[in-house]
Amino acid sequence: MTQTGGMTQSAGVFTFRAVAILVLVGSLSFAAAALISVFSDPQSERTFGANAYSHSAIGHKAWVEILRSLEHPVAISRKASAEKAGSENLLIMAQPDNDEDALQALGTMEEAWIVLLVLPKWDGIPDFRNRRWLFQMPPLATSVPESVLGEVMERAVVVRSDDPQDWQGFDWDIMPSLSDPQLILSPDIEPIVAGKDGTLLGEVRSGGTTYWILSDPDVISNSGIDEGDNALFAVAMVETLLPSGGTVIFDEAIHGFTAAPDLWRALLTFPLNLAALQLLAAVAVLVWAAAGRFGAPLPTAPRLEAGKRGLIENTANLFEYAGNLPDILRRYHDTCLRDLGRHMHIPADLDRSALAEWLDRVGRARGTSHRYSEINSEAAAASQQLNRPLPYFLRAAQRLYRWKQEMIYGHRADPNGLHAHSRAGRQDRDRTGRRA
Repeated sequence: MTQTGGMTQSAGVFTFRAVAILVLVGSLSFAAAALISVFSDPQSERTFGANAYSHSAIGHKAWVEILRSLEHPVAISRKASAEKAGSENLLIMAQPDNDEDALQALGTMEEAWIVLLVLPKWDGIPDFRNRRWLFQMPPLATSVPESVLGEVMERAVVVRSDDPQDWQGFDWDIMPSLSDPQLILSPDIEPIVAGKDGTLLGEVRSGGTTYWILSDPDVISNSGIDEGDNALFAVAMVETLLPSGGTVIFDEAIHGFTAAPDLWRALLTFPLNLAALQLLAAVAVLVWAAAGRFGAPLPTAPRLEAGKRGLIENTANLFEYAGNLPDILRRYHDTCLRDLGRHMHIPADLDRSALAEWLDRVGRARGTSHRYSEINSEAAAASQQLNRPLPYFLRAAQRLYRWKQEMIYGHRADPNGLHAHSRAGRQDRDRTGRRA
């Protein structure tokens, strides 16, 4: 804060160059975040869930890539997947999430003619050193896949078995390799592949839609598709259901992926949230730097102010800059004695020693707070110190001035006026012009 001409002016927190750099960095960070959101897919990058984008153990990206390598048309849909499938394409709803949006997306399956539904089995906890991989994969409660089955048929129970299964295929030759399978028990499902404890792959017809339901996702997941003939099994399901010339449509709305990347939502997810935080920090610093004042700027103070005050201040600054403070103090001492002589008629024939005794005697009569000999000694000592700081000389001059005023007008006993000191002489207490 600087004070000029009685007005307070606030200095900026940062220089113009620093603020410009901060604004540039913040703008570049925001532009980079916008470009990343346009030319990349923040929703699917680094995902670890059970979806077609995931490289984790419970994802099924490997299944998608195998189908593409076999030149089957594959599309990953985020909106109106059943409507896109229609009667000419195959709709795959693999391992839906257990939330309201996923169940709402499952409710649209009836718009497609052929649907392959894979029930969920595992939950995923990411490894924070690499969020594309899993730290743990605890099993879901059986109520979760049962809620998915409830969208297709009413009477169904999901069971999990620890016993080896002797798989039986009904018009089906390829058998999977599974341990601890998840199976379906229901009178409404027609088994295609089943074991002694339940159905692994079955068919259900509802309305005009044919559903194939795979109860255990370990057949098609990244961690299980390379076991035994699981890859052949996963491809055979698609080739059996896919209409001639049709496209395999994987629905990802059931995993919370929207139709198009949302810039603002993406900015709140890792890693784009780092750029957003950097931008907010830059804006906060800019606001802080600009908050030094509000309203119109203060008028510029004149270079030299008119009047006695400006003249005295400039003169004092010049004296201080010159550094000849001891000589100034000596001259001020002599000036004070001459001024005192005009008021008190000091005898002219006194030498320095006699003058000091005379002033001390008069000072005692007038009740001064300090004797002249003490003030003179202090001023003389200050005059001999060339390297003393300015406050030292100011204190010596101030005491000299105060002593002179008390000699002329008497001792000031309180701030409300000049009252006679108890030790002051009669001639001082009765002095004309004195404030009482």
